[in-house]
Amino acid sequence: MKINFIGATQDVTGSMTFLETTTGRFLIDSGLYQGISSVTQKNILPIPFNPKDINAIFLTHAHLDHSGFIPRLIKLGFRGKIFCTKPTMKLATVIINDSAQILENSENHPLKNFYTVEDASIVTSLFKAVDFDKPFSYMGLTVTFSHAGHILGASSIHISEGDKSIVFSGDLGRQDDVLLPPPKSCPPANVVVMESTYGDKVRHVDLEKEMKSFLNKVKSESRVAIVASFAVARAQMLITMIHKYFQENPSEAIPLFIDGPMMVKANKIYREYASQTKSPDELSFALEEVDIIEHTRQWESLRKKKGPLLIITSSGMVTGGRIWRYLENWQDDSNALLFLPGYQGVGTPGKALSEGKHNIQNEEGKIIHWSGEVLTSQSFSSHADQSELVEWLKDVSKDTKIFLNHGEAQSKEKLKKLLLQMGFTNCFIAESSFIEI
Repeated sequence: MKINFIGATQDVTGSMTFLETTTGRFLIDSGLYQGISSVTQKNILPIPFNPKDINAIFLTHAHLDHSGFIPRLIKLGFRGKIFCTKPTMKLATVIINDSAQILENSENHPLKNFYTVEDASIVTSLFKAVDFDKPFSYMGLTVTFSHAGHILGASSIHISEGDKSIVFSGDLGRQDDVLLPPPKSCPPANVVVMESTYGDKVRHVDLEKEMKSFLNKVKSESRVAIVASFAVARAQMLITMIHKYFQENPSEAIPLFIDGPMMVKANKIYREYASQTKSPDELSFALEEVDIIEHTRQWESLRKKKGPLLIITSSGMVTGGRIWRYLENWQDDSNALLFLPGYQGVGTPGKALSEGKHNIQNEEGKIIHWSGEVLTSQSFSSHADQSELVEWLKDVSKDTKIFLNHGEAQSKEKLKKLLLQMGFTNCFIAESSFIEI
């Protein structure tokens, strides 16, 4: 077995790892690079394999930075199977189709025509859904998907061929996630490929206390609060937490709206698979009750409202999406509040705003000057922090080869240093090169 780290070696996006065995060639994830122009442009670099030669993709979860390159592979001839869990299959279909529509319909997007809605439509026919914790055989491999937390359907993947085995963590969730059970511990293997998004951070937070503080601020100061949220996972968590707080404190309730077609579709999938969450009834009720902005007349009415008012809209890093019409509408209101409850990638508009900048530009070149307040928090992230990443490795032998990817340089370096101090003797930072297992 040989692996080659193609994506997410220098960034937190673009996850893609090539696996070659005695019987075939495979990919673990196939994601888009996202962020500033120089990062986005990495998507158009030549790929070091022929998509027609790939027998299958093992997809850890649905997020665009793990699934969004698949239609490009299809455009270039890929027709293999795509193995993933059922929730991932449904969420990825929504996310990929949304991406294709943006790229096809946008005038100035740097990836315009990178792939089409037709390319994205072929993805659905290639999916093959698998169950958690049920090993299956494919082309001489034994493959097992196990719960990774993070988002609905997310998996870590154990792949073995003969006496050689490798585990791909995918994106790992946290131990105290509001909606999802914690990740299943990493099983023993010869090689472990592990994400490191928060490899340099340890959280000491009380999510409910932080949410209460935010909601009280919006209410007491009569703010219009725009919440930048990823459409999948983050939105469902925030909606559930806010709904629960208002149910328990009805005198504190304020109008709450969501705006984002992909968010609405994701809500339906979360309700369909609510049984896989920790609070199925609470989640379902919250998602059913929330007010949705679906028509122009609703938007026209909402844009004239004053606080207190809560609007959850996409996107999580303010790179595009519906959030831009809200920022544009309230950009001159110094009392308006923008809440960034999650990771902000280097070079994104969200990162600029979190660093105190006021002029931001989206992927199509539109510029906005934000005059209001900006609140940031990494407490609501669905990624494991440093201590939780280490906890995931508790059953792994200290001489296992561990490769760190999917993290900024500082995160990977600090996590590597810690693992070496703990006695893991073969810890490396993943680079774009072939590794023999």
